[in-house]
Amino acid sequence: MKSLILLSILVILINSSFAQWSNYWINSIENKHLLYSTGSLMVGNQLGGNIGMTFVYDSKFSVQIGYSSQSDKMNAQNPLFKSAMPSDADEFVVPEKMMENFNVFVGRYLYLNAKETIRLVVQGGPGMSVMIGEVSQQPEDIENGYTKYIMQKTKGFSMILNSKFEFPVTELIGFSAGPTLIMDHEKQNLTFCIGFMYGIISRN
Repeated sequence: MKSLILLSILVILINSSFAQWSNYWINSIENKHLLYSTGSLMVGNQLGGNIGMTFVYDSKFSVQIGYSSQSDKMNAQNPLFKSAMPSDADEFVVPEKMMENFNVFVGRYLYLNAKETIRLVVQGGPGMSVMIGEVSQQPEDIENGYTKYIMQKTKGFSMILNSKFEFPVTELIGFSAGPTLIMDHEKQNLTFCIGFMYGIISRN
């Protein structure tokens, strides 16, 4: 939950700082390159979100730097007692598994109509994943039944494939939708992303 709140705040800050510069560029310079920020909600067997910054050369070839955070369903855990009845104060909520990912994509833009209001983006690239595993129980005080809970944290490389449809509504604002596949040495994770774009999203 904290990661999703942080993502939302970062998207708002990026878009706010980007607004004045984007308006100046659109109104005064004839451009064929695109530069915009994105924020997406990820749904599927995991929930989360992502933010990114995309540069598109000649409105065809793109490079995107991004960050995403996603987790499995949330469960209530009792951090102190293994055998006693837990109270409301003793319980807390943790994800079964959480993953943060820092990634770099390269991609290709394909325009599906003459007005360029619908386009297909195919992109992919490597990522650095930080995975936080399920809570594990370690004996702390066997006589009194106390249990110590530990979050296991691992790092590794992943490969990410993303295809999406983008719909520029104006020269500055648009929406996107499409699947994202994240593959690492443990498993493959498929999610569907619904996103928002802001910046220079269409050429003059």
